[in-house]
Amino acid sequence: MGLATILMCSSLSGSLAYAESKSSTYDASFFENLKQRAIVHELQEHKIAVNPKASIADLLNTADSTSLKSKNNSDLQQNLEKLNKSEYIYLTLDGEVYSSEKGYVGMADKVEPKEDSVTDATYKVEGLLNETVNNHNISVASKNNPTPSQVNGGTSGAFSRIQLNFNGFDGVNGRVQVPFVYNLGVEEQPWIYFGFDSPRGKVIEGGFAYQTGRKVWQGYIRNSNGFDYSLGTWPSGQTVRNVKFYIDKNTYDSYLSMENSEVIVMQTPFNSSDLSSMSLKRVISIAKDNFNGNNIYGQSDGAFMDLVVSKTNSDYYYPWENYSEYSLWDGAQWHGTIDWPTYYVQYFDNQDNRRLTATIKNRNR
Repeated sequence: MGLATILMCSSLSGSLAYAESKSSTYDASFFENLKQRAIVHELQEHKIAVNPKASIADLLNTADSTSLKSKNNSDLQQNLEKLNKSEYIYLTLDGEVYSSEKGYVGMADKVEPKEDSVTDATYKVEGLLNETVNNHNISVASKNNPTPSQVNGGTSGAFSRIQLNFNGFDGVNGRVQVPFVYNLGVEEQPWIYFGFDSPRGKVIEGGFAYQTGRKVWQGYIRNSNGFDYSLGTWPSGQTVRNVKFYIDKNTYDSYLSMENSEVIVMQTPFNSSDLSSMSLKRVISIAKDNFNGNNIYGQSDGAFMDLVVSKTNSDYYYPWENYSEYSLWDGAQWHGTIDWPTYYVQYFDNQDNRRLTATIKNRNR
């Protein structure tokens, strides 16, 4: 998806006082509940058993217990303090945006979804989940030398897409080095992000988008009706610690937090059936409309590090590489894990997949 099609939520317009009909829905207690759910998740991620309906005060008291003396939980207190003080932003399926501090802040600019978009690829694969791979090099895809239209998302950019099977994933956490960016051509925009895909074609994303005008990276979260951008920005090459993207298994809201200092929450179209069969992907890309397989000129070098993931039937996180990857030829397109095109993607420092640095660059030029 090219820069021209991305309309930033920072240009939101509208009254700072939200409409009367919405005031009772997205009030202080609503945001307090979002915060409570985020704190519950943080405690569970640190393998601390909690009452999911406990008050924030009780949850923080639990965190003050002897569990904090564990080396594995040494960062927990700081994380909880940040979550407790953070501003929470909420994006509805209708594109309305609310803030815990400002109330209604306007409508997210709508973006019409494109079937072949790098950032909106759909996976209608019910009954076809019969092919998996265990690494990101799909020899058969390379051997067939697919055309852009034969790769899901192939006409919208070059990318490294690594996708886990449809086994019920609901969370990912780790460090993200936002890419170094070089020599971008016209309408080329780098991305690095996570995505959840359900077998019935519903997709959400969270990660970082490069702002070509300001030359910084900005966090974003997206549903089918719009984007919500983070307030914070990061320079190229900076490592953002504790990037967390997950779906709350009770409310089905998705949470994106960067270093627990800013939390963006998004309403999703998912249900319990989706969560039980959800796939998870990670993508490093340079997007460009009408990509023909050879007409991207820039370079993007980014990395995912120490990724751990969770499944809907567990509160705990385990290394990404513990799980098998997904790839499928459906008779018309390749879905799932793929380097596209293979001569644009190169990997470095790939030691047991704990750090995966991908360079997106046309090596034929």
